[in-house]
Amino acid sequence: MIYSKLIIIVILIILFVIINNYFLNNQENYTGFKTPYFFNALKNNQITVKDNKDIIYCSTPNNCIKTNYSYHFNSPEAVRLVKDKIKTSQLLDNNNIRVPKYKLINIHEPVYSIMKDKPNIQYPVIVKPTNGTFGLDVHINIENDKELQNALNELKNSKFNRFMMEEYIEGDVYRIFVFKNKIIDIVKREKPYVIGNGNCNLKTLIEKRNDKLIQKGLFPTNNISSKYLAIQGVNMNSIIPNQKKIYISQVINMHNGAPIQRIDLNKVPEINQKLFIEVGKVLKINCYGLDYISKDITQPFNEDKNVILEVNGTPDTEIHSKLDNYGSTFFENIVNQIFK
Repeated sequence: MIYSKLIIIVILIILFVIINNYFLNNQENYTGFKTPYFFNALKNNQITVKDNKDIIYCSTPNNCIKTNYSYHFNSPEAVRLVKDKIKTSQLLDNNNIRVPKYKLINIHEPVYSIMKDKPNIQYPVIVKPTNGTFGLDVHINIENDKELQNALNELKNSKFNRFMMEEYIEGDVYRIFVFKNKIIDIVKREKPYVIGNGNCNLKTLIEKRNDKLIQKGLFPTNNISSKYLAIQGVNMNSIIPNQKKIYISQVINMHNGAPIQRIDLNKVPEINQKLFIEVGKVLKINCYGLDYISKDITQPFNEDKNVILEVNGTPDTEIHSKLDNYGSTFFENIVNQIFK
């Protein structure tokens, strides 16, 4: 009987490993390094690419070094870790790296229970999946119990099953792309907005804006916040005065049409740059896209309420390469760092 139980336990462990690896390989083995920019940069630097994603550089015929670019040059364990936003926040927090106040929540619990559970987080808050991407099922700037309950009700139909709450912090979202302890690029993302012309209503302005984004190969803004519009005193039928800026969403994500702008690294304080590099060391990850919330990245992070929002272990490269046709330069900078 004991042996039978041991056999069952061993079989379950083997099945767990197989299923877990299958999930990782099929869900997280996406690499943005499929772009021709990457392979052109490898070729320009006399680096050979194999079908199994091995890349080899030989300084002489008998002196070759090899690595693999699966998972963006990261270990599967590192990718799995940062995919879990709760574990990432815990690890960063334990290492004195600022993150928003956070906690794991059960969306089926009553609101009063969620809000009183420790750690206590005050409104406004954000509710989001612990392993979500692209701003999916993210509810931002929830200000009271009623709004929180509405968000929880919506999330009951979500494809995700684990959610977290964190404090909402006002500011722009900066995506910092780091590769092997080197900051490759920084892009600022703002809240999506339209500018009035005195003739069109808000709905028309949004449609025109989205059409232009699609024509440029970018993403439209689909997550429109009626609440945020109401705060600004408008709705979809409002005629927006000439040159008046109206923010249409609080989801600051390129996949939600957020305006993007490249930041000059020379204008970012050294203390901030060291922070961005330290995040990777703490998480033991080589390549990552770090989301940093700040009202101004050119100011030292410790002088205001600036935080690391989250870390992506298979970061999207479009936001960097599409902006100003920066693809060749962006991937050359990565390739030059691979074997250092």
